[in-house]
Parts: sequence; structure tokens; C-alpha cells
Amino acid sequence: MQAFTNPFPLGSSSLIHCITNEISCEMLANGILALGCKPVMADDPREVLDFTKQSQALFINLGHLSAEKEKAIRMTASYAAQAGLPMVVDAVGVTASSIRKSLVKDLLDYRPTVLKGNMSEIRSLVGLKHHGVGVDASAKDQETEDLLQVLKDWCQTYPGMSFLVTGPKDLIVSKNQVAVLGNGCAELDCITGTGDLVGALTSVFLSQGKTAFEASCLAVSYLNISAERIVVQGMGLEEFRYQVLNQLSLLKRDENWLEAIKGDVYEQRGA
Repeated sequence: MQAFTNPFPLGSSSLIHCITNEISCEMLANGILALGCKPVMADDPREVLDFTKQSQALFINLGHLSAEKEKAIRMTASYAAQAGLPMVVDAVGVTASSIRKSLVKDLLDYRPTVLKGNMSEIRSLVGLKHHGVGVDASAKDQETEDLLQVLKDWCQTYPGMSFLVTGPKDLIVSKNQVAVLGNGCAELDCITGTGDLVGALTSVFLSQGKTAFEASCLAVSYLNISAERIVVQGMGLEEFRYQVLNQLSLLKRDENWLEAIKGDVYEQRGA
């Protein structure tokens, strides 16, 4: 797709600070390494700022929340806002938990660069009807027209932020641009942590100077195309997981990988 420029090879091996859940921690760390950056996963409030201050991007994932982790999240988000550090917030589980929803709404005051979630999570966050259960999206929540209109309004309130909404069609919305992207495969929904990984990869591209909109589009496309390249009929899920992570380190060697992006990008002039 000509709308984007190839980020590889990366200009620097940035440090990406991830506050994420223990379930996907290894996958995120390996994914960041595969692209050529360095991960750190510190979340103890006693030391967390020491790592954030050394980092070039911050990824906050609400996946396995606790009182201590919430404290660390608020500390790092505040620092990122003051320092102008790129920040991705993944609104995991806001459909099920009022604590999580309240926390994400508080984090909006720190103006994250990208706010990410699945269709049900983002619909819940912006006040639309949803059918999400736990941390998973519902097949009933894949209608994008009403969500797109609300997100356009939210982008006027938060003009520097992009929304990254994952689903069968991935929706990326900024103040002036909208992308509807269609790569990926069903197997990605059967592996825990793939949504978290999109947020981590978005942080990588933000650390390289990409805009919120472009970083979001590149991240979700890079993972989805990696999965498309390796999936074969009859492949077991553990083999699929292994091969996806393997492909993350290989796809960047293909100078033409952007041509595999499916979807459309629209300018929202005067929106």
C-alpha cells in the first residue's frame, strides 16, 4: 500500500517499556526483539520510572491489573505526558470491569498517542452498545459505521491521538485519517497475546518517529501479514504461534511487504 513507507531497517534499537500482563510478556518481548528493538517489562512502582525515563516508547496494557500495577501505570503515564514520550494504552477488559474503564478514562487525561482495543472494548469505552464478555470481542460488535462516527468526534477532543480498533476488519482513526484494513487470519484469535503484541509493535514504530496513525497501521498489518505468510491448513496452534513469531523476524527482509496490505485509507479533511 503506497500510503505508508517501509520502516525497515529501523533507524535505532529503541528501548520499549511494556507494562503488560504475565501471560503475554514473553511473546511481546520476543516480538519487539524480532523487529530490532529492546524490551523491558518492569512494573514495580518502586523502580518503574527508572526504566520509563530510559525508554523511547511506553506500552501500557491492562491485561492483568492489580492495585500495585495500577499505581505503576499512573506514574508512567504521568511521566510520559510530561516528557512527550510516545505512549500506547491497550484498554483490555473495559467491557467487564468498571475499575478498568475508569482507569482508561483517567489515562486519557495524559493524552496517549494511541488508544487500542478490540471492537467491543472500544464500543464500551465510547458509550456504544456492546456484547463483549471478559476480555474478548463479540461477533455482534463488528459494525463499524456508528463506531467510526463516534471516534471521529473523540478525535476532535483528543486531536493528537489515534484509535486502533482490532477485529475482522481493523479500524484506525485519527483526526484527519481513517484506515479500514483487512489482513489476518482466524487462527490469530486462538492464540493468547496477539492483540497485546499489536500494541507492542505499535510502540516500536512510534519509537522510530512514525505518526500515531501510521504506527498503528504498520503494526497491525505487520502481524497480520506475518500470520498470512505461514498459516497452512491443518497447522496446530502451537506450531502456528511459533511460526508467527519466527515470521516477525523474517518479514522485514522483504522490501515489498507493504504491498500485501489489504484495505483502504481515507483522508478526513475538515473533520
